[in-house]
Amino acid sequence: STDEDTSPDTSGNSTEGNNTQETNSTESQSSTADSPDPLALECLDHSGLARHDHVTLQIFIDGNPYTVESAIGIQTDICNGNENNMHTVHTHDDTGRLHVELNEPGNISLGVFFDIWGHHFDETGIFDYRINATHEIVMHVHSTSESATEENRVTSFDDYLLQNGEVIEIHFRAKDN
Repeated sequence: STDEDTSPDTSGNSTEGNNTQETNSTESQSSTADSPDPLALECLDHSGLARHDHVTLQIFIDGNPYTVESAIGIQTDICNGNENNMHTVHTHDDTGRLHVELNEPGNISLGVFFDIWGHHFDETGIFDYRINATHEIVMHVHSTSESATEENRVTSFDDYLLQNGEVIEIHFRAKDN
């Protein structure tokens, strides 16, 4: 078996100075966004919400911050009604603050946001970056008053259930050897 190379993201976010290798194959990598969670296809309009929480998402590619854009999950091809018609997880600005909203009580995983955003995310990688012999993906979940440590490292990735007030840090980085 061969390790897959990592490839650069094409969203316009800068990854200058990273040491990841580009994939030379013309084959498209499979993506978790190709088979979205049913919650990623639900639309709501801010009325009668049973849940309205906020989570901060921070993403780092080889140490460089990656911008979680404004208006992810708002006025999409699926949710395109009036100005308040949006997905269950969405952003209003580019601070990484995710708005988690449900019309019925329930849980929602981080993977739903990536499905809505249209990007790959699970234990194999994020965006077009994939783990291999030289790179890994790690995720930490902590309160706003804490920092990422081994004690708050989690391995559930896209299955992680979002909780109000948490900070989620995702790092795609070179392995420590």
